[in-house]
Amino acid sequence: MSTARMGKQHPKFSHFSVPDEDTPPASRIRYTSYVSSERNLSARTSWLNTHHHPRESPLSSSPLRPTESIEAPHVEADTYGTGCFDDLDSKYIHRLADLGGDPNLPRRPRPGDHPLQGWLRNIDRWLAELLRLEGRGDHTKDVCPRCNLHPAEFRCQDCTDLSLHCRLCTVELHDQMPLHRICQWVFRHFVKVTLKSLGLRVQLGHPPGSKCISPSRAHNDDFTVIDSSGIHPVGLDFCGCGRAHSHSIQLLRFRWFPATSSNPRSAATFRVLETFQLLSLQSKISGWEFYQTLEHITDNTGSSDVKDRYAAFMRIVREWHHLRMLKRSGRGHDPSGVKATGLGDCTVLCPACPHPGKNLPDDWEKAPPNKSWMYQLFVAMDANFRLRRKAVSSDEKDPGLNHGYAYFVEETAYKKHLAVYSDLVTEDKSSCSDHDAIKLAQRKGANDIASTGVGTVECARHDMKRPCSVGDLQKGERYVNMDYLFKSSLGHHSMPSMVASYDIACQWSRNLYSRFTNPVQFRFLVPKFHLPAHQESCQNEYSFKLTPHVANTDAESPERGWAFIDPLVSSTREMGPGSRRDTLDDAFSFYNWMKICRLPLSLLRKIKEAVRQRYAQTDDFEEFSAALPPALVSSWTKDVKAWEADPSKPNPFVAAQKRLSIATVRRQLAEEEQKGSTSKDSPSIEAKISPSRLISVGFELEELQLDAWAQFQEVYMPTAVLLRAKEKHQPESPENACLYLPSQIPLGEKCDADLVRFEWRLRYAQASETLDYLRDHLRLRASIRKLKDRFARGVRTVTRALAVVASVEQKIKSDSQRYRASRTALAALAACLTDKAGWDTHFRVLLDEHVREMHEDPDAPTDSRRTLSWIWRMPGVSGPDDASGIQEALRIEWCKSRARAHRWSEECDLLQEEMRRVTAFHEWQAGWWIDRAGVCVTLEQQREEEQDSYIEGSEAYARRQSRIRCQLQAKCTESWKSVEKWVAL
Repeated sequence: MSTARMGKQHPKFSHFSVPDEDTPPASRIRYTSYVSSERNLSARTSWLNTHHHPRESPLSSSPLRPTESIEAPHVEADTYGTGCFDDLDSKYIHRLADLGGDPNLPRRPRPGDHPLQGWLRNIDRWLAELLRLEGRGDHTKDVCPRCNLHPAEFRCQDCTDLSLHCRLCTVELHDQMPLHRICQWVFRHFVKVTLKSLGLRVQLGHPPGSKCISPSRAHNDDFTVIDSSGIHPVGLDFCGCGRAHSHSIQLLRFRWFPATSSNPRSAATFRVLETFQLLSLQSKISGWEFYQTLEHITDNTGSSDVKDRYAAFMRIVREWHHLRMLKRSGRGHDPSGVKATGLGDCTVLCPACPHPGKNLPDDWEKAPPNKSWMYQLFVAMDANFRLRRKAVSSDEKDPGLNHGYAYFVEETAYKKHLAVYSDLVTEDKSSCSDHDAIKLAQRKGANDIASTGVGTVECARHDMKRPCSVGDLQKGERYVNMDYLFKSSLGHHSMPSMVASYDIACQWSRNLYSRFTNPVQFRFLVPKFHLPAHQESCQNEYSFKLTPHVANTDAESPERGWAFIDPLVSSTREMGPGSRRDTLDDAFSFYNWMKICRLPLSLLRKIKEAVRQRYAQTDDFEEFSAALPPALVSSWTKDVKAWEADPSKPNPFVAAQKRLSIATVRRQLAEEEQKGSTSKDSPSIEAKISPSRLISVGFELEELQLDAWAQFQEVYMPTAVLLRAKEKHQPESPENACLYLPSQIPLGEKCDADLVRFEWRLRYAQASETLDYLRDHLRLRASIRKLKDRFARGVRTVTRALAVVASVEQKIKSDSQRYRASRTALAALAACLTDKAGWDTHFRVLLDEHVREMHEDPDAPTDSRRTLSWIWRMPGVSGPDDASGIQEALRIEWCKSRARAHRWSEECDLLQEEMRRVTAFHEWQAGWWIDRAGVCVTLEQQREEEQDSYIEGSEAYARRQSRIRCQLQAKCTESWKSVEKWVAL
């Protein structure tokens, strides 16, 4: 049966035109159109004329031209099996749905829809099969099927052949599989035995199947091999011939890694080392947990005596990681060997960052200004205080193997620097938020801590660790540590122009050039999600969003990297210093490599988002600009371009109106009193407290409601004493008493004019300052909510985040109440002062709906026609009218809209450049490996007949690595082949 999909569509109905099987004569065909919804099915019949050969199928003829339509009565049914469709096969209905392909229609149930339910129906059979495997199954013959001579009583758990064999045949079959697990059929059940107990001997140094004429058994014939299948005792024979290699070399050529270089008694297979390396990096399993797992695989009852080789295994693992690092970085292809390895030579470099001579054009230094910014390097600094290390072992007892070859700085030089400069480099007193509180919190409990964490300098855009850019911290995030790491990082890779990001860049960079000399041109910024914690001046000066030529970089890459590394803390905090550095170096290499493998998809995802945002933000900016007077836009454009070219020029993102604070007014009043500017009729200033100080103290005590202030009030405000005496209901406690400030004295009562003016000025400053605090807290609330939504995971973290939001909400509520109280006082004072008309145009009534952010999301698309709350449009005290405040708010919003459009446009350009750099870097690295094909490390004692095999292995590995880079390049090219068209749309 065939179906033809009709063009007519409805949201809840699907139409299928199905030819009826008993059709009229060939010239007319009756079609029944079935319409299905969620609860019923209806039909409509149409007659169509066709022009086709009698032997042709009606559906194959073209075209179909309807001549008339006879609509059958609309018949509905609750289900497919009722109504006039009782005789309609349910399979027929499901077939219609399958052929139509409409997802709204029910389709025929399939076995794969609910695999678990299907499995549960057969659970007894599956259980029986597992029990059957505990016996001999179909292999019940008592004689070995291989030799037909001896009893069949041994079966291998790892071979696919489940038949039982005799002891001799079992040993012969496992001559090249000495680590398989064997069971013996005894008293109608299987018992574990070892191949060593059956007589299997593993011969090293000779081809498979051949024996040495002078074998040398392992020490006391006690050799243990650690494999992913368990911990095995092995009967091992070393080659004892005259030209035999050392025991450790014989084991390596058998792909068993010896625990010691001389007289080894244990080894680990390459397979188990590869498995543990990936597991420890991907799932963060510790060496102890992994070794315990192997012990349980070997014997899960504890009744057998399993050799304890944990210490040997961990030593093997560390040596294995170090050798693999040297191998992958091409150190085996240097004739000078490992000793010629330089600092940072074993790192996995970021292919998207600019590397002169590797992935940059030959003339990149001559690029015009509109392109040269794309060749600047973005780095980010941060510290992780989770990566602590307890005060166990020492560098003498546990020296590192890497010696600065990878990501950690060379320890000896680092310690010398700290010993010399720890007391010379002082922490500057913070001029921003109290960042020291964070650092001091990390020092708690440092008595038994050798390292309070690690500091790092890494790629800010691609989240990759950089060469020689990681170091231990001893007492929090001190400048002396971070200065050394920053200098070390730039010493191994830098560019003439750099953007350096640090969460305390506003403090750290102030005197950096007095501590650090470098010809590189720096721009210091603060990561996007750390910036709201800074004061307003830092938010404008160190913002990625406002700074030109930084694209849409957020510089929060270190935080993402720590999320991968943090689970290793449970293992590394108990390690010695050398083991910990080597382990973290290996983890950083793995993390960088995973990032490289994901670059084709990650950069593609970013460019798609960047193009969408570029169009959205550009359209929004153009719409915003079109709604403003052209002269105003031209003036603002000139101002913002001047600031971008020279940051010392006025910042157009900053409100020009100066804030008025209570402290400023108090200082002004004190200066006026010293100059004798107060009224001659006022009480003597030689009293214990001056008039302005009286109002100021009352101002401070207004919230505390302290009665002690009243005695000073008698000198300047005797009316207040009389009013207090006339109170019908005395307050229950002094805290509830009225202070009778000038604003609280009823009209008609006498009050000194100077005191009224003093309070007016203080109240005016209080209202202005409170609005500033209110705006700051609103910004803070928006920022914290954004951080919570982005990073808070888990009940504990979300609960803490909500508690922080609640505390900010309380501050906003307190600011609102304080402002309303100030405005009420201003209204009362204005009635006594004739020259204060129009004050309420600045300080309006604050309703609950006015207490809102300028916009809910700082990164959300800007609507140029939205209405701002008046608290964001309030001008300064010196402003002539309210229009200046509105214009300033519009200017700042217009500049921010322009910055968003420019940053996303820059992001599109920079991502395309990074894609080009990635493919160029892979091409360069593929050629780098080819150049080293056939070159091998020179050995002191190398046999001439074996030289070709070393050269061949070296060439094979170099070509394999080159092939990997070519494959990565091809993957990038294929993934990004449509990017140019996508961006140009």
